[in-house]
Amino acid sequence: MLQLRWKHAVTGLVCVASIFAGSLSTGSIALADEPYVHVVYQGQRLGSIAKRYNVSIDALCAANGISRRDPIRPGQKLVIPGKTSPSKKAPEPSQSERDHDKGSDSKQAPPPNAKTAPDVETRSERRSNPQPPRKHKVYKGQRLGSIAKRYNVSVEAICHASGINLGDPIHPGDTLLIPGKGDDSGKYARQLRVNGQVSVVEHPKETPRAKAERADSWRKYQKAPWKRGYVTLIGFNESWKGFAIGPNGDVLPRAREEISRVLAATGERPRIHPRLIALLAKVSDTFGGRPLRVVSGYRERSYAAASRHRTGSALDFSIPGVPNEAVRDYMRSLDNVGVGYYPNSSFVHLDVREADTYWIDYSGPGEAPQYRHVESGHEHAGAE
Repeated sequence: MLQLRWKHAVTGLVCVASIFAGSLSTGSIALADEPYVHVVYQGQRLGSIAKRYNVSIDALCAANGISRRDPIRPGQKLVIPGKTSPSKKAPEPSQSERDHDKGSDSKQAPPPNAKTAPDVETRSERRSNPQPPRKHKVYKGQRLGSIAKRYNVSVEAICHASGINLGDPIHPGDTLLIPGKGDDSGKYARQLRVNGQVSVVEHPKETPRAKAERADSWRKYQKAPWKRGYVTLIGFNESWKGFAIGPNGDVLPRAREEISRVLAATGERPRIHPRLIALLAKVSDTFGGRPLRVVSGYRERSYAAASRHRTGSALDFSIPGVPNEAVRDYMRSLDNVGVGYYPNSSFVHLDVREADTYWIDYSGPGEAPQYRHVESGHEHAGAE
């Protein structure tokens, strides 16, 4: 009997050792440098989030490509610099922290790691093919709740499908995506919108007065260039400056090669479209030849299925010293271009196409598009 007990004890120790060794071998994979992600909840501010994780606000902004003055929204994901997490699960906030963040708001804030209804695939979605979404034009006096009740869907599903937050206001003339039958969470409708298979939320037609104000908003930043047709491009790894436009008004071949290099359109990739280069030279001339800071030129991957970045026909950039709003308003005066405005990021988008298109994308760095306030020509609005 004593020998039998000793045998069982030894066997148990061997099993424990094996399990411990296995956890060590897999631990190196589980504890790899995955970014620690914090999900913003109602009432939070950059300062309280930075204090919570013992990082500076500047470091938090730099890690997410935002500035101190950029707004953050409930549900937005922020990367915490210098932190790693195998589960990406944020700690529960203390009651004092909730009270501090929400201030006078008496509404209980959800925990930052709480899943919302649109993120969960429902039982009906798993067992049936959802129907395509419908579009609803908002009229005066309507609210999200009454619209959801009318179509027998949840407010959360409409917001998820349309790319807006629960707290976002809706205006008469806005168009919302209403998830179809079997798409209880709005996940299917949202995917169609992100892939460009359905149009995004539209904005009422611009009034003549608003159009006139926009047309003049950029003029106070206008300045004569010191060399017309001379462009300065500053990228993350490459830069170039020189004449892009020759004496006869054509794009210079060497300039196209150099600009393609800065925008990563090298090797077998298509070179940057000549008309895009001509437009960049025009933008540069308008704002006094200031340097153009490149955020994204050629890229193979994009949320938009027909992204013009993949054909060398699009550029995301900013101009130091000129607000993005002024650059946007000027570019909207150009013909046959796509202009994208990103209030939660640090750049504007310009591309060449056959019809004028303008969109606003409220997504932050690394997030899926959240298009709203769109005016479109013949092509799908928001397709980069």
